[in-house]
Amino acid sequence: MTHQPPKSRVNKAYQKTVSGRYNMKVLRSLETTLFNEPEADITTALSSAYSKKLQSFRDRDRSHIARPPPNCDIRLELDENEPVTTIFPISTEVEDLFRGYASTSEAIIGLLDNSEVLYESAWAASVMVFRINENIVVKAGHESFSITEHQTLTYLTDHMPEFPLISQPQGHMKQDISRQIDLLFSKLRSFSVPEHASLGDVACGGCRDLRRAQRVSTKPIKSVAEFEDFIFEGSDTATPLYVEFLRGLMPRLNKIVFTHGDIRPANIMVRHEDGKWTVTAIIDDSIGRIASSIPSIGTL
Repeated sequence: MTHQPPKSRVNKAYQKTVSGRYNMKVLRSLETTLFNEPEADITTALSSAYSKKLQSFRDRDRSHIARPPPNCDIRLELDENEPVTTIFPISTEVEDLFRGYASTSEAIIGLLDNSEVLYESAWAASVMVFRINENIVVKAGHESFSITEHQTLTYLTDHMPEFPLISQPQGHMKQDISRQIDLLFSKLRSFSVPEHASLGDVACGGCRDLRRAQRVSTKPIKSVAEFEDFIFEGSDTATPLYVEFLRGLMPRLNKIVFTHGDIRPANIMVRHEDGKWTVTAIIDDSIGRIASSIPSIGTL
């Protein structure tokens, strides 16, 4: 028996042409139509311009030479034959997208295959963000980070449902965005932290220090003093005198607050409507309980 390689991004995803992706999009539209109205006439569901568009895409395919897949694409790691473990319940909308596939793993590979890449991290095969459709975006990355972010999203949705979790502005528009962000994070930092709660993520996964390489606290951190001990330990180059100097720069009035550990332009979603920019979401939810002095530590 001839050995068949497992289906993955390597031998499946990059076989798609522009015309192939167009047909897949049309097929998904037809599936939605038939799901809502099983007895519908398929011929009326097709656009009158379908054949013309398909031919133009075929012409474009013939004019381009196929390129090899980039090694940094995280989808190269996916294997259709590997088992899938569902940690959190799948939404009804996502389940509908899985219809027509033989398995969950096949559905994931197929959907990501036909999705638009919105973001790729600078580190090879580390984090990628895909747009499946207008309502669903998928972030693929390291298991522990992905689980922590989902737990954070769920926690904030339950306790702060009004907090937004999911062209370039110029001049005064940037100032307006800055004010909106300031108000959002002021509100987040004022959110009441449960008594005796451990610092770190909301699932008590400990504190992470990513300033050099990832370092995770080995025991629960319950106070600002313990948090500062964690921040200042672990350096092979800083002398005790220098560490003492840095500790002296820490604010005396310090408390535990909720905040975002990776706030930067790539994690701020905005919408431009009627000449106005509105902050619609704060993503990459590295949100957790930390000492209020953390911005100062980042600066140091």
